Amino acid sequence: MSPDQIVATVITLMSTTANPAFETLKAGGYDTGYPVAIEACPRPLGPLEVEGQTVICGRVTVPEDHDAPDGATIPLAFAVLKSHSTAPAPDPVIYLHGGPGGYTVQTIPTNAALFDFLRDRRDIVLFDQRGSGISDQTIACYNEFSEDFMQFAQADEETMFDADQPLAKCLSETVATGVDLSLYNTTQSARDVRAIMDALGYPDYNAFGISYGTKLGQELLRSAPEGLRSLVIDSISRVDNPAYDTNGVPVDQALGWVVDYCMANEACAAAYPDLEETIHAAGARLAQEPKLTLAGEEIDQSLMLDLMDASNTRAMPFTAYLPQVFTELAEGKTATLEKLLKGGFNPDGSPEAILARYGAAMGEIDKTIAEVALMQAEQMRSTQAAVGKLLSTLSDDLAASGALNTEALLDEQLSAVATTMEADVLLAFLHDYVQLVGQDPDREAIETLIDRYVPEVEKTRLLGLVTAMTQEDVAAFYQRARTDSANITSKSRMIFTLGIIACQEDFPFNSREGYNDVAAGYRFPSIDTGVRKTTLPLYGFCDLFEKHPRAGFHAPVSSDIPVLAMSGTKDTQTNPDAAAKVVRSLTKGQAVLFPEAGHAVIQFSQCAKDVAEGFLEDPNTEVNAACIEGLKPQFYVPASTQ
Repeated sequence: MSPDQIVATVITLMSTTANPAFETLKAGGYDTGYPVAIEACPRPLGPLEVEGQTVICGRVTVPEDHDAPDGATIPLAFAVLKSHSTAPAPDPVIYLHGGPGGYTVQTIPTNAALFDFLRDRRDIVLFDQRGSGISDQTIACYNEFSEDFMQFAQADEETMFDADQPLAKCLSETVATGVDLSLYNTTQSARDVRAIMDALGYPDYNAFGISYGTKLGQELLRSAPEGLRSLVIDSISRVDNPAYDTNGVPVDQALGWVVDYCMANEACAAAYPDLEETIHAAGARLAQEPKLTLAGEEIDQSLMLDLMDASNTRAMPFTAYLPQVFTELAEGKTATLEKLLKGGFNPDGSPEAILARYGAAMGEIDKTIAEVALMQAEQMRSTQAAVGKLLSTLSDDLAASGALNTEALLDEQLSAVATTMEADVLLAFLHDYVQLVGQDPDREAIETLIDRYVPEVEKTRLLGLVTAMTQEDVAAFYQRARTDSANITSKSRMIFTLGIIACQEDFPFNSREGYNDVAAGYRFPSIDTGVRKTTLPLYGFCDLFEKHPRAGFHAPVSSDIPVLAMSGTKDTQTNPDAAAKVVRSLTKGQAVLFPEAGHAVIQFSQCAKDVAEGFLEDPNTEVNAACIEGLKPQFYVPASTQ
């Protein structure tokens, strides 16, 4: 956060002038076929965002069935993050989130940070796909959700897919409403994207998909390509690949890359010449009795998956230590693994520690200059964190001082009262609070909630706040209830939406028999214990759904729209080789494989961001990906083995 950004943000926060670019959206949008309704953005917004000036939120109403535009509709939540430029490029980037069942609008700060590298030139559009995030109004099972709120909030991964568990009950309730679940699919979502961009006034645009969002991106190329200038797909789920049958393949490939990189590294190859055989031996030892222990807990072959998943989610050089970890596991030891998981290999980032590592090679003058620079950097980091928190608080406070002041005050005081409730009263309160999610905004319902659960000493004051609320405040209270419940139960709700979409369109393309066939061909068979445990329950859950496979949906997509396909070698959720495979039918497709990148490649390096940004600037030119050479892993070799 530069001084210029801080000053600009404060000036913007204190300004009362709305961004004129948002006026048409406030008036209903750019396309009467897809009307726009503005809503308050979910909090927090982040330190550099100012509602109505740098960001605006709302809903675009789209047909539930795009082939029946006069039928039922779905209100899709969106947020527009304006470019930092005063003269941005006219074609924004819309983010196609993962899942299916992910979300973006309730986590604006996270997504603003993820795509900030593109905002110097372009607006960013976020939206929650149909049935996902806070766009789930038409499929949410409000009664079951409120009845089993705590089970949704703390789902047991081993039983959550069972027929007598809340997810299955939720499905029954949703089906009973009469909603046509066959319309909640990737093809309809692709047509939603074009509708949203029309509604927001963007005739030409770029799309950026991550994970399942890459499958949506491929379908966008096929079903609704109008106006799509370019597409970036990061961590790719190919439409022609049975994703659940092959759920272990990314793990298998990522582990293979550890071996291949080690064998290509002189020091690593010398220290671990038989690494592949050692990994097999480690897997075999984990299956034996007596069980090995880690931090006092018994471990088995599931650790093979856990190790690769840990590498997938960490930007730290986790890969560097895996050869030594596997070598020790094969011998029944866990010392290096325990040190790694405790952060024992993380370098001390203090100025003193950095100077201790490099100072011996410096002269006294250079050492003094370096010491001053490091101290200034440390002070700047602390200052930026404090300023960021201050600006975020100021943004929320200024929003609360406007039309939504009473609602924000009520939420604050009601939350304080809730912390004093007995456990059984709190659960009953949460049950009724969550019930509001499925209802139209109603002042009397808020009064009933307060009258039923708030102690007499607080009740009069809180009821007075409700009386003072405007209708906009009442609507904001209900929106906050929706966002609160979505945040608390996000994992279960994501799984439910995944079931609705994936179970109907990806089966019988996937099957238990298909899974077994794929598993029989793993390069590293020991990964199957963990993968099978986490994957097969989904097949049972999908047995509960009607199947609606669509002809041609699983055929490779052909297109002449420019596409950048990005994969990472340590991605355990989508195949590292998917980038190279998906572009085979894309005449203007380019594939880049990024070493040491896990799921969501752009999170792992500036190199990935630079390649993506360069492509979006000129999608018809070959990208310069030379920077990937600097990403290849270096390996930890203990002094005793050198």
